[in-house]
Amino acid sequence: MPELPEVECVRRTLAPVIIGKNIINIVINLEKIVRPDPLFFQKGLLNKRIVQVDRHGKLLIVHLENSSFWAIHLGMTGQIILREKQPDLPHIHACIHFNDQSGFFFRDVRQFGFMAYLPNKEALQKGPLKNMGPDALMISLETFTKSLAGRKAPIKSLLLDQRILAGVGNIYADESLFRAGIAPTSRAGEIPPKALAKLHRILRELLGQAIDCGGSSIRDYVDAKGEAGSFQDLHQVYGHKGAPCPICGREIKKITLGGRSTHYCRHCQKCY
Repeated sequence: MPELPEVECVRRTLAPVIIGKNIINIVINLEKIVRPDPLFFQKGLLNKRIVQVDRHGKLLIVHLENSSFWAIHLGMTGQIILREKQPDLPHIHACIHFNDQSGFFFRDVRQFGFMAYLPNKEALQKGPLKNMGPDALMISLETFTKSLAGRKAPIKSLLLDQRILAGVGNIYADESLFRAGIAPTSRAGEIPPKALAKLHRILRELLGQAIDCGGSSIRDYVDAKGEAGSFQDLHQVYGHKGAPCPICGREIKKITLGGRSTHYCRHCQKCY
């Protein structure tokens, strides 16, 4: 699944291409990909001018000229393809055309992504943003610490909880915990303040580094220009089961935690 860095890279490559354009035609090939329904979505977007493209967590938020919104979530395998003609590829579920004859094509093999039209900010807040916590790239240390205080759940599980922290997925949870020296199985509420502060700093730095590298392209992720990222080359534990730890040389372990695969070094990451 594209996580915060990947979605931010999509935003940065999407925004300069579509801002200022008017939407003149919309074709929906798979009804469930749009919310609340295809007719409402089409009527809402048609003839609207795009004024801004933002992101919160893993959600892209396109601002339209009448203070309404077009939300885009890439799900597990969603891709945005920008070109004049529809690409000769399977799984193209929505085609949106602009006044300059260019096109926006939404492709999603596994169909967990979605797009939605929200007529106002209240609808956005009560809809796609309703169960999202602060953006992981922007969250303050105070808010981060308070959200984890007294929690008995494993720190890895809480980092993945979008209600607490929006944008972090398996890759950046594993990588940030390794760099912070904290075992993913640690009870969040028992991690000392100093260690939490280190994790907060490292997580934000890691997300920024991943963005600078264009994100992590492990399977099919590409940005809106069709370009792959390179941060996967800098992963130290994620996907490295059985490989030597880059710090101590011991074997990287893979366990299942809260139903999610988790990679870590038992020697270098302290369990609280």
